[in-house]
Amino acid sequence: MKSNPKEKEAEKLTELLAKANNHPTMKAILAEEAAAILEKRTAAAERIEVLTKERDKAMPKLQADQNGKEAKYKEAKAALDAAINEIQSAKYLLATESQKFVNSIGREKVILLETAPPALDEAVAFFAKKLAFLRSPGRISFTAIGSERNILNMKKTVKGESNAGAVRSALSYCQAAIKELENMKLSPALDIKKIEKMKAGIPDINIYTESTGEKPLERAPDQLPGRKSDSQMDWELGKLNEKIKKVLKR
Repeated sequence: MKSNPKEKEAEKLTELLAKANNHPTMKAILAEEAAAILEKRTAAAERIEVLTKERDKAMPKLQADQNGKEAKYKEAKAALDAAINEIQSAKYLLATESQKFVNSIGREKVILLETAPPALDEAVAFFAKKLAFLRSPGRISFTAIGSERNILNMKKTVKGESNAGAVRSALSYCQAAIKELENMKLSPALDIKKIEKMKAGIPDINIYTESTGEKPLERAPDQLPGRKSDSQMDWELGKLNEKIKKVLKR
């Protein structure tokens, strides 16, 4: 039976490796490599031993410090949770009691409003009618009392009298009176004298105050835009004549 060429080649390589390993030079190389590896492993093992001792010394202190801080945190958190619960309970109690008072006061106000004397509603209607009158057209009027023309800037100052301020005062008074009458419904006793005084105290709208305003001069019907009026031209000619006379006197 013929042997396989590959098997023969493998056998030769094995023999060569065996001879090489037995060679003194190869043995020296292998021994040197083994010594270097052993030295490296020994150094690693020594570092592990040192680090292990340092860890065993440091970790208990760090663990104790962590445990202490964690205990303080749990204690503080428990106190905070308790404070939050107390605040929420106080808020709920405040809101509940406040609403009770609102409801109770509201019921009493309803009684006062439902039993308010008719004279108060009549007074409210009186001032409401007065407000409608003051707001109607024609209540504010203006009377011209003269004007001054200024041909230099083509404007005129207009003076006049108006009762606008008096009307505004009367409006404000009536609005405030209605609010006061609504508040009077919450008082147990009716104050007729006060109502009559309020009615009599409405400001008079026939008080006129003087005012001054400025407006452009009206153009003459035949005056074209950009063309000077006759009065303006006369004034300028007069000024020009005065300048000529001054020059001739020199």
